[in-house]
Amino acid sequence: MCCFSLGILLSFEPHFNYTMRQFIKNCVLQLLVFLARVRIRRLRLLIIGVTGSIGKTSTKDAIFTILNARFPIQRSEKSYNTEFGMPLAILGQDSGFSSPWKWIMVIVGSVWNALVGGRDVHMVVAEMGVDKPGDMAQLLKLAKPVVGVMTNIRPVHLAEGQFKDLEDIFNEKKKLVESLPEKGVAVLNADDPYILGLRDKLKCKTLWYGISEIADLRLLETESTEDGLKMTVSYKDQMGSVVLPLLGGFQAYVLLPAVGVALTQGFELQEALEALKQYQLPPGRMNPIAGVNGSLIIDSSYNASPEAVKEALDVLRSMGGRRIAVLGNMNELGLHSETLHRAVGKHIVGRADMLLTV
Repeated sequence: MCCFSLGILLSFEPHFNYTMRQFIKNCVLQLLVFLARVRIRRLRLLIIGVTGSIGKTSTKDAIFTILNARFPIQRSEKSYNTEFGMPLAILGQDSGFSSPWKWIMVIVGSVWNALVGGRDVHMVVAEMGVDKPGDMAQLLKLAKPVVGVMTNIRPVHLAEGQFKDLEDIFNEKKKLVESLPEKGVAVLNADDPYILGLRDKLKCKTLWYGISEIADLRLLETESTEDGLKMTVSYKDQMGSVVLPLLGGFQAYVLLPAVGVALTQGFELQEALEALKQYQLPPGRMNPIAGVNGSLIIDSSYNASPEAVKEALDVLRSMGGRRIAVLGNMNELGLHSETLHRAVGKHIVGRADMLLTV
């Protein structure tokens, strides 16, 4: 998750005490939220919200890639998914980070986009990240999605002051789909036991995806080929397949919800799959990089959950040649940290010839 420290405040730190910095921060935040609401109302934007423990950014980018083939659409940049990230995403602005002058330009750009700009934009696909109870409620005060995606529930954000357990995580993230209107659509992972518990409990329409028999959009097969990942899926009376330059069958769970969202917006199945050929993974998410002497580097350096690390190791096992795993810390695991790191350690056996830890 991208955390906004609001660099403009840090720049003024020598001149203001903590109370004044917090006051300025709140003023800037409230202004951005107000302008984002103005933009949503003026352009009548259809908001597509994406939440889940892992894969949010990749899924958001895949949704954007498909829908952009037919509609004028905007997306959250990078992992802008917090109380600051959401309004910036809707207003089409980058963070000012540590520069007060950049923040001034952000505010000027936000005013323009709220009142004048973006007349051709019809949709925004927004990543909605939460790392403690109450976060989703804050995000929903700003934007009311009509389409909501839940990818999975995994052990993340378990440090002190965050979530107690998986049930706690689920209860917060499900607020997104529970908030959808009756005419809205929830696109849900049928293979996640927590999310499956929402079956027949939502007031909105649902589209389930996965390998489960109850899935509307069903994954029939994944295959690793010389050209990448081949994925074959079915939806109602349609069947389609696509080959994408991606590593690992688990990537299907990034792509399936994106196809599901496209189906809710009038796409045919194969049309949505073909549009995915323009998709590129965000940095640090299993990106292949050519190394020296014919070596291949798989860049999965973005902070990962234990399950994502295990999936990356499974991909490494499938590779030829000498396999070297370079692993750093997995953050925000709280009291579960040692247990979950040990579980990953056990998973390494047979999947790497050498382990380097950082």
